[in-house]
Amino acid sequence: MMDTLATARFVRQLGFGLAPNEPNPQDPVHWAQDQMNQAPDVQFFADRQGNLMQGLPKGLKLLTTQAEVAEALFQHDQARLLSNEKTKALLPSEAEQFRYEHVNYPYWRLEPWKEILARGAMAVNGPAPVFERFWHFWTNHFTVSPAVNNINTAIGPYMRMLRGCMSGHFADMLQEAVTHPAMVLYLDNAKSIGPNSPARAKGKLKESFNENLGRELLELFTLSPASGYTQNDVIAAAMILTGWGLKRPQRNQSVTGPYGSHFDDNKHEPSPQTVMGQQYGGAYANREKLLRLMDDLAHHPATARHISTKLATAFITDTPSAELINRLSVVFQKSDGHLPTIHKAVIAEAASASATLHKFSNPETWLWTIYRVTGAALPVVPPQKDVKGEKLHELLSELGQAIHNCPQPNGWSLYDRDWLSKEMLDRRIRYAFQFAPRLVSQGDQLDEVVLRQHGEQSAIFKTLKQARRMPDQSLRSLWAVYLTSPAFLWG
Repeated sequence: MMDTLATARFVRQLGFGLAPNEPNPQDPVHWAQDQMNQAPDVQFFADRQGNLMQGLPKGLKLLTTQAEVAEALFQHDQARLLSNEKTKALLPSEAEQFRYEHVNYPYWRLEPWKEILARGAMAVNGPAPVFERFWHFWTNHFTVSPAVNNINTAIGPYMRMLRGCMSGHFADMLQEAVTHPAMVLYLDNAKSIGPNSPARAKGKLKESFNENLGRELLELFTLSPASGYTQNDVIAAAMILTGWGLKRPQRNQSVTGPYGSHFDDNKHEPSPQTVMGQQYGGAYANREKLLRLMDDLAHHPATARHISTKLATAFITDTPSAELINRLSVVFQKSDGHLPTIHKAVIAEAASASATLHKFSNPETWLWTIYRVTGAALPVVPPQKDVKGEKLHELLSELGQAIHNCPQPNGWSLYDRDWLSKEMLDRRIRYAFQFAPRLVSQGDQLDEVVLRQHGEQSAIFKTLKQARRMPDQSLRSLWAVYLTSPAFLWG
């Protein structure tokens, strides 16, 4: 059994810390594992009592279905084209305002703002903080980003689709992620056409063959380069992916539904392909080739090892031992990639790991932990350009982790060293000073929070106690010191 301080540390390591008045779980491991069975519904929680946020823009909703995503993508494209046309006849200031009202605000600002606000609400005030941490892992593993494809409206629904897959098997999550509209647009697979496809033979399409998604399917999502696949395997996987895109409304064209993920046989490369020694094609329909390939990749031992290594690195240590990786890999394979079982195994390993194994919080985890352990309310400031106040999506960008605009398909780093630079720490220090006044306005609760998280014998509590005796130390500065101390930054 863990004592209270070990429990507090464990909850920070796997969740976002214990909130004020949140009872200590009597069995922390069971408390964490019990959260893995089912995804809580995403709500704009204002507090841990289940009250919802006030002051949200009228009519705000989170898109859910692929049909809604397809329609939103179409509307974004229509707004962009309208803006390009209308602004030609406007003065520069008028053109800028028109673009802001029709494109910038509704798509580039409101979409990431509402999704990050909901994500933060679940982390800070939701019923299953450990589940949320594992969800963040998977949205990072299967990263998508607007890039140059204007898919802002698809990113949030895509990420929330992944949380719904977390109660099932990895093979199913892989299939849903790879064929989702957000993914096929992000990595340009919707434009990829087989060299010998019927569409290419007719010479009616300008698009060409694209390797992006085929490469990431092998390199990032499943096998990893350690498996020894070759460039020929990448090309073959990309050939199998040809034809996978989406159906959505088109300007000046009649397109019937259902909208969403779609396989177009006309664009598919019909020839059989071989990936890692296994042939796909011939006896079964072209559409089935990708599904069979992904199922084989999901069950490959190299995939089990790759995912196990990433989970151990994300939640336990930057340098997981071979024994730890092997144990998780065995669970992965024996459970047929059952994600709740795998997640529970990671939790058990984290609980049994030495207390010397720490993880440095990335900016997002650090931000939500600040709000949860202090009980501060998340800011609900609509992202209009003329409205002052903190917008959480902008704040994460300033901290160095713009969740909805990841610069690379491999996601944000899982390694401590990549968040420990002077610049990254300076960003947190500046925000801690910006954040601290709202804590001061709540009264002097610093000692109470530090004692609960670290105990009176901890170095940070003794340091802050000594600093209180200095006449030039304000409560604001003491809060900033604590929130950026090694004791708080390292889980």
